[in-house]
Amino acid sequence: MKKNSLKKANWGRNYVNILGVRVDSTSETSVLNTIGSFLQSKRKFSLFTLNPEILVEASCDANYRKILNSADINIPDGVGLKIAAPSLEIIKGRELFLALVKLAKEKNWKVFFLGGEGIKNVTAGPALDENGEPKSPEDTKIQEDVISKINKARPDILFVGFGAPKQERWIYKNLPRLNIGGAMAVGGTFDYVYGQAKLPPRWMEGMGLEWLWRLLREPKRTLRILNAIVIFPAKVLWSRIRTYIIFSQNH
Repeated sequence: MKKNSLKKANWGRNYVNILGVRVDSTSETSVLNTIGSFLQSKRKFSLFTLNPEILVEASCDANYRKILNSADINIPDGVGLKIAAPSLEIIKGRELFLALVKLAKEKNWKVFFLGGEGIKNVTAGPALDENGEPKSPEDTKIQEDVISKINKARPDILFVGFGAPKQERWIYKNLPRLNIGGAMAVGGTFDYVYGQAKLPPRWMEGMGLEWLWRLLREPKRTLRILNAIVIFPAKVLWSRIRTYIIFSQNH
């Protein structure tokens, strides 16, 4: 059965469609250059880091798919995506984050870190529901204060770590209000970078077993990991079967 092959977007970047979501296949260097170009031309951008869990969520939620497809850059963050498209070039979100922070220092770009509570060097944002909306009137006030603080700082890049799907929804809804160059959703990157969570051993990363490391350290993530290693491959397989059936009926 034919596997997903790369297509070329109008702007020249290769991409593939996985469960209805555009996933870009590009190098880290190309992403950094693209962001530099966006900032130079003052084109406000959004960048999302996609993994199997996020795509399973999007496959069941048309609005979330729309939000993900609105991003200027969707990097494939997770080796599991190769099940759907073996030719994808995987870019780990946390490694891209570190590369961007390093480049920002070299280019004198301003950065702003926004996320949950209790993380050093990260501005605490509001508690959000699954729709990316403040949970309470108090959280609404916190959100307005945070947006005012961001707009006063006018960062070139805003890094948002609320976790999926909250962070993508929040960026999509609030990007027009923000005086920034662009925003990147970083998931749990702040936890890893600032020592709140321990990185898996290199050998586990190399074998694509980061999901097992997370499961061992955070059993509460069982359902999310199940989505990544069982539900995602099943949905990809069914999508191929359905495409094959439709193709056969039309020929």
